[in-house]
Amino acid sequence: MRKLNKYIFLLLICVIILLVGGHNILAQSEKLWPKGAPVVTVGFGAGGGTDTAVRPILAKMEEYLGETINVVNMDGASSAVAAEHVLSLAADGYNMFATGSGPLSGFRVMGTSDSSWRDWVSWHPFNGPAALLVKDDSPIKTFDEAMNAIKDEDLNFGISGFGVGPHVLVEAIFQIAGVPSPNYVTAGSCRNAAVSLYAGEVDIAMCTFSSAVDFVKAGQLRALVVTTAEPYPVDSIIIPSITELLEGSENVPLLSETWPVLIRREAPQNIIDKLNEAFIWALEQPEIKEFAETKALNIVGYYGEEADKFLSFSEAGYSWALYDSGLAEKSPEGFGIPKLADWDWEKEKNF
Repeated sequence: MRKLNKYIFLLLICVIILLVGGHNILAQSEKLWPKGAPVVTVGFGAGGGTDTAVRPILAKMEEYLGETINVVNMDGASSAVAAEHVLSLAADGYNMFATGSGPLSGFRVMGTSDSSWRDWVSWHPFNGPAALLVKDDSPIKTFDEAMNAIKDEDLNFGISGFGVGPHVLVEAIFQIAGVPSPNYVTAGSCRNAAVSLYAGEVDIAMCTFSSAVDFVKAGQLRALVVTTAEPYPVDSIIIPSITELLEGSENVPLLSETWPVLIRREAPQNIIDKLNEAFIWALEQPEIKEFAETKALNIVGYYGEEADKFLSFSEAGYSWALYDSGLAEKSPEGFGIPKLADWDWEKEKNF
């Protein structure tokens, strides 16, 4: 009897092991990324506009998927270094990229990467304006005074980097206002540019507003203008829009930047489909809505064809703005990129 009980006990142990092992195998097979956690490589430094915009949405997407998504930062060449890194890896869905729509739109004409929106599937949670900023105690009080000071004085002008959204936007403004390019000081991220301005290392800065809005709310920095079509309220402050201060600037707000998460277009469709689900769910969560309100961002939720359409339009705007400002190494015409006046999605989508 004892020997029989021993055999029964051993049999039960084997059954338990098989059941647990089978459950683990089943759980692994149901994972979207069974081989390990995917990685999103952010093309700018930690704490910048792109980094700040993508981490909250990725955290909520993790929650929906029940899986970990690792985020790392890889600065360089306005995110082209990170783009090339991800493109060098397998298109198996484990490697993603995050940047601003502005830098991505300028890769080819800037000569930093052969990549364009056509190489990626993208998800865009937010868009938001850039702001022209001075320190709270600056003698420059208005947009007009800022333009005159840049014309007449040797000022240091802070930006995150060349070819990124705020840089292209302010160059478009300078071109319309007839102001020469200033002495730029690159900081690596918009957050760093705002910190440099507060520290007195630069005299004026152009930043993604979400990266500096807390400084403005605290009264440490002053926003002279934002790149919107209407005045922009922040708490009790009403910031003037570029269109009300600068004649001929009606198209500037059309270049408002987004901060997409991207995956290779050749990635497995089941991963893309599941990320679509997670993205849609994440945007509806109260934490995301609160984050957007706190950071002066607009929830846009572009994905699928809508995301492709936006990036195609953005590429037309940014690449020609860079080229017309003398900042691009190559002409957009050489890549078949139309000017905004000639842009037609029905033609552009057939790639």
